[in-house]
Amino acid sequence: MARVVCWMWIIGAMAVPLLSEGGEMRTVSPPAYGAPIFNLGMGLYLQHPPMDSGADEWYMQIGDIAYYRLHWADVNPEEGVYTFDEYFGPKFDVWVKQHGKRVAFGVMSQSKHGRMRYVTPKWVYDKGVPGVVHYSNYFKDDQVNPVFWDERYLDDLEVFTAKLGEYLDGRQGLEFMDMRGIGEWGELHLQRWTPKQLEETGFTHEAYVLAYRRMVDAFACAFPGTHVFLNVGGQKHHTINDYAALRGIHFRQDGLKPGGASYNCGEWLFKPYSRQGVLCNFEFHSSYSGSLKKGWSAEATIEACLAAPISYLNTGSWLGGGGLRDAPEDAKRWLSLAASRLGYRLRLAELQVPETFSLREGRRSRIPLRQTWVNEGLAPCPESFAVEWSLHRAADGEVVASQLQFPSVPTSNWEPGTAGVEAASLFSLPGETPVGDYQLKVAVVCPETGRKIALAMGGKDAAGRYEVCSISGVPATGDGGGDVYVCDFGSGPDGWTGTAGMTIKAATDGRSGNAMRIAGKQESGWNYAAKSLDVPLVLGGRYKLTVWMCVDQINTSRHPPFVKLGVYDVHGNWLDNYGTAKYNLTKVGTWQELVGFADLPAEAVRGNLAVEKGVNAVPIQVDLRLDDVRLELIEAP
Repeated sequence: MARVVCWMWIIGAMAVPLLSEGGEMRTVSPPAYGAPIFNLGMGLYLQHPPMDSGADEWYMQIGDIAYYRLHWADVNPEEGVYTFDEYFGPKFDVWVKQHGKRVAFGVMSQSKHGRMRYVTPKWVYDKGVPGVVHYSNYFKDDQVNPVFWDERYLDDLEVFTAKLGEYLDGRQGLEFMDMRGIGEWGELHLQRWTPKQLEETGFTHEAYVLAYRRMVDAFACAFPGTHVFLNVGGQKHHTINDYAALRGIHFRQDGLKPGGASYNCGEWLFKPYSRQGVLCNFEFHSSYSGSLKKGWSAEATIEACLAAPISYLNTGSWLGGGGLRDAPEDAKRWLSLAASRLGYRLRLAELQVPETFSLREGRRSRIPLRQTWVNEGLAPCPESFAVEWSLHRAADGEVVASQLQFPSVPTSNWEPGTAGVEAASLFSLPGETPVGDYQLKVAVVCPETGRKIALAMGGKDAAGRYEVCSISGVPATGDGGGDVYVCDFGSGPDGWTGTAGMTIKAATDGRSGNAMRIAGKQESGWNYAAKSLDVPLVLGGRYKLTVWMCVDQINTSRHPPFVKLGVYDVHGNWLDNYGTAKYNLTKVGTWQELVGFADLPAEAVRGNLAVEKGVNAVPIQVDLRLDDVRLELIEAP
């Protein structure tokens, strides 16, 4: 089974209790949801499910993708003639429009199960493409299959693939396409080709690799908006696997059994490539009944499945077509378990939030949040999503505020087995938010499209948001603003100290009186001078820093000085810096107002001010004056 790892939006080795005007933070644990969830880029898929399937049938509850394999000859019976509407139209009508599910397809060029002599259309051979005869279930030793590495065959396959892409790519409801134009059943091996057939048709490993590269390129060009899967092979074909991954093609393996899939690909191939954004896909080696006859344990097979970072699982060959309806209870149970673990399953495991938040008339307010997320699935998340928080009136559910937040550890790195750390976040509310009771909700969303994904959580509403907790807005007890530090240097440097090589002294030629002069050569530090603030910072506050600076001399034009606010947690761990604008060195000798703003993380409790060099380990000679420093709190939780 896969490990579950938490992404905590915290800073430092220890969690620090957050405070707000409402008091200490409380911990909320939203309910988990253990059933299958349906997201793009993952899922159990049903092979050839009956077209008259009802919404209440068992497999419709755990599978969200209807998958069909067809023959090239089915939809391209004559050169230049394509019957795409006749074949694909009913599938989209039933599964996408009627059931609201997804569809996927694989077009076969060879299959011994094909109920036709020519799976690849006969007109392809009539044009001169060589073929060989193999045994089939319906035509015995009289089914003709193409020489996959023949250039004429690849020319025709490229044309067909391009037409297929024109028709299907980007169509709503299309989940993925299988590449099945080369190899037995469209798999990478040539199991039934005799040495004589290979020799007579000019087979070489190099020709086979080049043929696959052409097909990979054709599918990558024809389906830029659709996931495409290659049936992968073992180490001797790894150059094909790798080339496919480089072109954005994903991996499928059709040999799942106890102990893992064929070639042990779940271990040596799927695991490293899944971390590079490759989606991984399994199909069973044998039917459910056939597996039992071989002595293969269903439990061991599913355990092997769940040990790999897979995003998709095919019910075929275990159960397909009408066999889905007649599935044994044991098979249903194991498939349901697998479906509840596939792909990425993101969940807000824990939230620290205040009991109440303070509201001040005419001023924005903030709710500090500490978030712990987990990926309980088997695979990394394939996309970089945003977290969307929303605040709803308890009385009618109306949204009064919403805010996107982008994790600094992207969701595409939220994979089982790897920890990620985030800073505590703040939910900012408009100044007109009225006092009252509210509901806090969360969603994970693709910000470019607005598409919300399903989470492994309970409490989902009709808009795809998840209920987290109730929270009340109360009148603030203070004004939530004011000066934190103001200094005009009328009484001297006020505790500012210079770094190595720098001297600090009072100056009488300030903007309108005294100032502080900082002069010398700073050899290897970040700052010219600094001062620790004597008062604590307001957790999650928004500050404005204003200073006046006059640079009289400096021996560089590349590193203009500025002033910064550095903030630290209760343990003295540095969290972040917030700087003013930089001094304009084209106007040396003039007084310039430098302004900056700081949106503090919810754990920042201490701060210091510093005159910043803007670079480290670069010696700079400088002579400057500082006056009228002001740090003010302009917005508070």
